[in-house]
Amino acid sequence: MNPYAQAVILSASTLRMLPHIALYLMKKRQIDADLRKYSADGTGVGAFIKVCTRQRVFRNLFYYRLGEYVSVFIKWLLPPERTLTIWCPEIGEGCHFEHNYATYLNAERIGRDFYCLHLVTLGNDSQGQRPVIGDGVSIYTGATVFGGIHIGDNVTIGAGAVVSKDVPANCTVVGNPAVIVRKDGERVNIKL
Repeated sequence: MNPYAQAVILSASTLRMLPHIALYLMKKRQIDADLRKYSADGTGVGAFIKVCTRQRVFRNLFYYRLGEYVSVFIKWLLPPERTLTIWCPEIGEGCHFEHNYATYLNAERIGRDFYCLHLVTLGNDSQGQRPVIGDGVSIYTGATVFGGIHIGDNVTIGAGAVVSKDVPANCTVVGNPAVIVRKDGERVNIKL
């Protein structure tokens, strides 16, 4: 994009983003951990304006960080992605959602450095128990994780996988029902 056109667009966006910028500065440390995952420009107000203007899913995460009662007053200025639903009491820093439409995140806890693609469902089982997701977990397109299970640190859940049992740390799981295909860097074939 032409740098002059980009400057004009970002300047216009800045006016409607004044409340967003003020709230960003209040929670800068936590938001910056997420912003680093989205921005090649690093962190700061300029990077925040650029990412918040261009990426609806980042707005969802930003509004989540602000809290339901604070964000309700500014969401209308920059609407979030309507089909990304977040119902988690806690999500660690450094979270990155990638074009997440039709995604439902209903976990007990999600750790730091979480990466999630579209069409993912984290949900409860028939007893109302929800999964606990560790640090450094990546969940790919169309995966479903449900129930009162624990997903260990540094786990990759492949596209379309259905996970209803605990997954130990440092694994890759794929399939329906999910099986472990990589554990601690070695190829395996272990049922959950």
